[in-house]
Amino acid sequence: MDKSRQGKQESGVIVHSKKNWLSEVMITITTLVVWIYCMIVIAFFITSLINYNNRYINIVKSYFKMTNHDIRFFILFVILLWIVFYFGLLGWKFYNLKRFGSLRRRSYPKFTTKEDLLNLKLMSEEDYNKLQNSKIIIFEKNPIQGLVNQNKNK
Repeated sequence: MDKSRQGKQESGVIVHSKKNWLSEVMITITTLVVWIYCMIVIAFFITSLINYNNRYINIVKSYFKMTNHDIRFFILFVILLWIVFYFGLLGWKFYNLKRFGSLRRRSYPKFTTKEDLLNLKLMSEEDYNKLQNSKIIIFEKNPIQGLVNQNKNK
């Protein structure tokens, strides 16, 4: 059975939307605020690592009652914590490989053939051939027989 594919490819944008200018302004302002915040945080850590004392960053440091030493200690603690988790997960990986081995349990199903579909007896061979060969097809009644019977029973 052939795989389905897209029809005729059209050029241009498919989705057109009308955006509210007020929401776009709010999105832009929020984005700028977040970027500025990120730059301040990065500058906060970099200035403490290189021991550079800028008066604007020192305002932030004094607000949080931190020194360059405290910030370096925090960065060292985060790096050590990351290393501990990294080696912990690496050890867990090797433990699972040793205990369970490399299991290959998943087997993908085979491709469905014409005979498989017709053996389900949900559709006649004539309807199946119409579906395979026609580009446009219109059915007067549902060609899938099992679904028609299920809908009548409900």
